[in-house]
Amino acid sequence: MTLKSKLLRNLVLPAGDLFFGQRMMRRLKFLEKAQFWSNQELLNRQNKDLQSLIRTAYDEVPFYRDLMLHRGILPSEILSAEDLTKLPVVTKNMLSDAYPGRVKRKTGQKTYESRTSGSTGKNFSVLEDAETAGWYRASFLLALEWSGWKIGEAHLQAGMTLTRSVDRRLKDMLLGCHYVSAYQLDDTHLYAILNTIENKRLQYVWGYPGSIYHLAKRAEEAGWNRPLRAVSTWGDSLYPAYRSLIERVFQCQVFDTYGCAEGFQVAAQCEYGSYHIHALDVIVEYLDDNDQLVPEGEVANLVITRLYPGPMPLIRYKVGDLGISAASKSCPCGRELPLLQSIQGRNADMVMTPSGNRLIVHYFTGILEHFTEIDAFQVEQDRLDHIIVRIVPNVEIVPTMKEKIIQALKEKGAQELEVDIEVVRSIPLSPAGKHNFVINTMQKPPEAW
Repeated sequence: MTLKSKLLRNLVLPAGDLFFGQRMMRRLKFLEKAQFWSNQELLNRQNKDLQSLIRTAYDEVPFYRDLMLHRGILPSEILSAEDLTKLPVVTKNMLSDAYPGRVKRKTGQKTYESRTSGSTGKNFSVLEDAETAGWYRASFLLALEWSGWKIGEAHLQAGMTLTRSVDRRLKDMLLGCHYVSAYQLDDTHLYAILNTIENKRLQYVWGYPGSIYHLAKRAEEAGWNRPLRAVSTWGDSLYPAYRSLIERVFQCQVFDTYGCAEGFQVAAQCEYGSYHIHALDVIVEYLDDNDQLVPEGEVANLVITRLYPGPMPLIRYKVGDLGISAASKSCPCGRELPLLQSIQGRNADMVMTPSGNRLIVHYFTGILEHFTEIDAFQVEQDRLDHIIVRIVPNVEIVPTMKEKIIQALKEKGAQELEVDIEVVRSIPLSPAGKHNFVINTMQKPPEAW
């Protein structure tokens, strides 16, 4: 460990935690030890935290208290993960209908609203505070450590938060983060990113799978052959073709992570490629469409219970993603954290502009989730220079609002596209019953994609 890393871990970041009230480093140091606990130790701690969560939700959150009273369930009857089946599964719609008054609790910290459309295209709001953020950031740092990265090592991150607030700029400086846009995936910007990696001699690259895939594709075409130590991905489906190309071009392993913008990390890959569930953060259930348990090895709806209550507890929360359990399997890495075989996610398409920029799923979610007037959306590309953005509003949409949406899209990558806004009452599901929020109905030129 370098002197910089030691100073960050033991002095600078703990001081920042004290200032911001998030206790991230304290949690990280706990997780670094607990990851190698025995299965029984993990279960004991998980059960203890679950019991505390249920009691807190019952005492302080009307939404969950009413659910339990309706079922005739007392907190004392929920002692382990198996007992969660006594409670109903909670959906985004249920939480949205009760938001914010009946789903929140006081934590003694300032709360803020986080809006996400995730991979569903439907906007959804949750409440967070600094300690909740510190909780999931600690798990994320632990996952990055599994890739070999150490706090303070320089790296490149491709992301959507291009306006860096004071705390984010401070984070970038302290952690050695070179932050670049994941919006701009045209060849010029991709080459610029490769030059940054080369000139700064960066060994780690982080970001959305779609962004890094196209970066690797351009690197291969340019004959760029400088190996990296690791690539870490999040936020979207890591397709086998993406992983294969990235690992071949950058000559390193890809470490995929899976978390939800609602405020928790779910799983991450270790050095052996296994997805370990953050079992001291969340409990994962695998259910069918009737909320019945699905056998290991079969595709199931993921239902998550976050063990830290925060200002808005999430208990048996149906996140909208699909996954496959590998609970009976073990990993040679020595961690007895339960395994997730794979995250199925959803089929996600992309939009290409006439000049060759690629607008991935999170380009649209990262922009449209900030329009509180929109409940859901879907983007269709029918021509290379034209997209239709269908929106389901929660208020009357006036022409100026349409103009603001178009302007926001054009300012961040869609300037070449003709954008039409259609106001609709609902977004139809696909024949498979999924919400495909970016679809392409034009003939794709294979060489461009």
